[in-house]
Amino acid sequence: MSSSSIDSDIRKLLNGLIRTDRQLVEHFLQTHRVSEETLFIAGAEFQRAGGKLYEHLVRLGFVTETEYRDAAALIKGIQTVNLLTHNPDPIALQIIPAALALRYHILPLGFSPTGHVQLATSDSDDLVAIDHIHAHLKHIDRSAIEWFQTTPSDLRRAIDRHYGQRQSVQDFLNQFGNDPPMDELVQLIFKNAYDLGASDIHFEPEAHILRVRLRIDGVLRQVHVLHAQIWSKLSVKLKLLAEMNIAENRAAQDGRFSLKLSERVIDFRSSCLPTTHGENIVIRVLDSSRNISSIDQFGISEDNLAKISQLLAKPEGIVLVTGPTGSGKTTTLYSLLSEISVEGVNIMTLEDPIEYPLPLIRQTQVSEKISFADGIRALMRQDPDVILVGEVRDTETAEMAIRAAMTGHQVFATLHTNSALGAVQRLKDIGIAPYLLAGNLVGVIGQRLARRLCPHCKRAVPLSAEQRQALSDVLPSDAANEPHIYEAVGCDHCYGLGYRGRMVLMEILQFTRGIDDLVSQEASPNELMTLARSQGYKTLRDDAIAKLLAGLSSWTELGRVVSLAER
Repeated sequence: MSSSSIDSDIRKLLNGLIRTDRQLVEHFLQTHRVSEETLFIAGAEFQRAGGKLYEHLVRLGFVTETEYRDAAALIKGIQTVNLLTHNPDPIALQIIPAALALRYHILPLGFSPTGHVQLATSDSDDLVAIDHIHAHLKHIDRSAIEWFQTTPSDLRRAIDRHYGQRQSVQDFLNQFGNDPPMDELVQLIFKNAYDLGASDIHFEPEAHILRVRLRIDGVLRQVHVLHAQIWSKLSVKLKLLAEMNIAENRAAQDGRFSLKLSERVIDFRSSCLPTTHGENIVIRVLDSSRNISSIDQFGISEDNLAKISQLLAKPEGIVLVTGPTGSGKTTTLYSLLSEISVEGVNIMTLEDPIEYPLPLIRQTQVSEKISFADGIRALMRQDPDVILVGEVRDTETAEMAIRAAMTGHQVFATLHTNSALGAVQRLKDIGIAPYLLAGNLVGVIGQRLARRLCPHCKRAVPLSAEQRQALSDVLPSDAANEPHIYEAVGCDHCYGLGYRGRMVLMEILQFTRGIDDLVSQEASPNELMTLARSQGYKTLRDDAIAKLLAGLSSWTELGRVVSLAER
């Protein structure tokens, strides 16, 4: 189809849209987030299936839900809200019944200091829904209602979490004893885990009991203790779901399956391992409906966000994300890719495993037949602009990543080290010559994940003498100006944990000319640190202390992931 024909069809499409939808599309065109060709494709789907044009842009991967949220809020002149971290006021939840919230996709958030009612919506142009909400709140003037824009998937999940009625597993077992219907029990355990935001479900058999624990915000929490008699049938059910061999109980097995929870199909990855008292099963929750958050949603400091933007602006070179298992490296990489994922860029990945499908990105699963190093060789023949390598594990993979960077590609990868500076020594240890690192590494991001304090119940406490000593290098000398810190308490908002959600602690080492020179000269870590510090490098400890003094997390939680004592 000719360009003039597409232009004509685009004009017809825009003329047929309501004003706000037209403004949204024009915004995406002006910011080069979509091209006329991709809009033509989405427009054809829109005309065929109906609905909202933005829904097709999101579904086809041309824009993300977060980009839609931000653009819609900008056009409507309202604020955005991140429902992954914001907890509604319980009193506000009472002003709109669950039936209305579910039907019209509206969530009460709370009340402003001036007494205005704050409501979240994913579609601020749904006039029918808004009129019904205003009719229900007829005692409140329209001007006293503040609207906030959120994403559709975040809103659905928040409505499920805050309005859903969860039956407890214990109540269910009280009805059936130790011989409950397994289908219903599995559905209940998994639904509760999903609603609580668990990333992993642990089934741990012991001599007389079955312990069920959930990993929530990075920490295991025991939620159920069941009679051991239940495990024989429940383990068979879980193995059947994952298509494992139920007759095999002496070897490790892996599998995958899907369940429909809260009207959405959720994927799970299962691992079964023989233990003393039976097979231990751990199941990872893989919810592809949880859209990849923008990098600025992770609680990253403005200084580090600016450094990330500078790294992404580099046309070639390697950006490494380092940290231990479970520190959020893959999520950070996905978010970085989402910042550069546009139609004109070919992004390809090598992953082990592929946890979430990403629109507009070609993802390849590493296997016995395709190693990371072999995969990079193959990707280089696929005309990529950007390559993501799930993990640099060996010399060959590191050498291939460097070769890709030297031939004009952006390369993103993870590496297991304790710090950003430690990445240099780690790469030298696996056999990479320092002169190859200098000029090809553009930056290293070191990170950890820490739980956020629940804003509804956190409590201010004075620093102890031990804490004061540990922070002596950053605290004011005037005791009268000494800050308070906060500790976890626990309330209904956070299910009694004292924490809700997680944030990233981050350090970013940018490879300037001076750093490159020191790396080439095989300078010591202390020499690298001294120069990096003089150029604005801030460590994980620096970031953790800033978040501690800002009241975002507690001494206990931050000390769990980073050493807070002066070094």
